[in-house]
Amino acid sequence: MKKALLPLFVSLTLAACGGGSDSDNKVTDTSSKTQTNTTTSTGNTQTPEKSDEFAPIAGVYDATYQGDKAIVVITAAGEYQVFDDLNDSVGGNKACYAAPSDSTPNKTFNGLSFEYDENLRHFKLKNANPSLAFEVDEYKTLQYIIYGGNITVGSGPLVVGSASERVVISPRKMTLTEADITAQKCQ
Repeated sequence: MKKALLPLFVSLTLAACGGGSDSDNKVTDTSSKTQTNTTTSTGNTQTPEKSDEFAPIAGVYDATYQGDKAIVVITAAGEYQVFDDLNDSVGGNKACYAAPSDSTPNKTFNGLSFEYDENLRHFKLKNANPSLAFEVDEYKTLQYIIYGGNITVGSGPLVVGSASERVVISPRKMTLTEADITAQKCQ
């Protein structure tokens, strides 16, 4: 009798162990599905890649032209904003940033937005005339700024001036941030 019960007992023990393992896997699968649903239900529709899409070009750039101080802010959303830095003789040496006047460098681009062309690796300013694009390499490092379709800037600033327009393009970001500019807007 003992010989007959021993194999039955071993079989039941093994079967009990195997069943527990399957139910553990089901619980794990269920919790991972629940986690996925929770992540989806948060309503975050912007993927991480899109949230920092304009990071390679976002920042504050110097657009000073012949002593008339100006800055350009490219926002994290890809908007091109121009501000007149009134801390010069033209602006009455006020320590604040104002909306651009007709003579402010880069005013023609104010309020336009960038779009990214993945094939060309260009951040192109939509509806800009003349055209303006920031080209990045495969690591999203700024390589060139292309102005008017034929002028490229690799290291230093490019100044284009005429009686009707003043454009200053600089590939180097300033240490100022968008928040600094917002905090010092003229009242």
